[in-house]
Formats: sequence, C-alpha cells, structure tokens
Amino acid sequence: MPQDRATAAELLAGVRAFLRTEALPQLQGASAYKCRVAANILAIVGRELEQGAAADRAELAGLERLLGKSAAPGLTPEAALDSLNAELCAGIRSGALDSRRKEVLALVRDTVRAKLLIANPEYPALRE
Repeated sequence: MPQDRATAAELLAGVRAFLRTEALPQLQGASAYKCRVAANILAIVGRELEQGAAADRAELAGLERLLGKSAAPGLTPEAALDSLNAELCAGIRSGALDSRRKEVLALVRDTVRAKLLIANPEYPALRE
C-alpha cells in the first residue's frame, strides 16, 4: 500500500546503502559480519517485495496446470501454494506423477530458480 514517497523498497535500499557505505567501514569483527548480514537481509526483503508476488503467481499457475486443478476456494495465496505443493509432494512420493517427470522437473526447476533470484541472485548456478 504505497503512500507518499518513499516506497518500502526505497526505504529498504536507503537503509541497506547506509549500512554498507557508512556503518560497515567503521566496524570490524563480529559487528562487521552482523552488519553485512543485516544489509543482505534488507536486499532479500527488497527483492521479495519486487518479485515475490509474481513468483508466487507463476508457481501457483504451474501447480494448477500440472495437477489439473485449482486450490480450494477461499484460501489465501500462501495457503493455496501450501496445499497444491503438498499435493505435488504426495504425487511424487506415490509415483502418480512418474509419467510426467519432465513436467514435474520443469516446474520445480522454475520455482527454485525464482526463489534463488530473490534469495541470492548471484548464486553461481543461475548463470548456467
């Protein structure tokens, strides 16, 4: 719910920049490490705000397509994802999706890639 400037993403970026450029150079040891961790967490939260909803929608659409059904009506997006992912796991465990292995792998690969782009866009496997 953006109000006036600055947006949540801009605020996160500002605090992260402060930590990296002003606070971190003055710290050492465990305090410097904790400052880097805090700056990285702010970056993850910023990417989650920017990319998270689209990634969730893509994952949900992929699950619905693969499983041939929609989540139960009235569920929150998070609960819908949890529900359909539980069905995907059950289908993998039972062997019911064995004949659709390529589709399952493609969905899982795409989902993990989207999550990595949020958590750590510098992850080496993303360059492949």
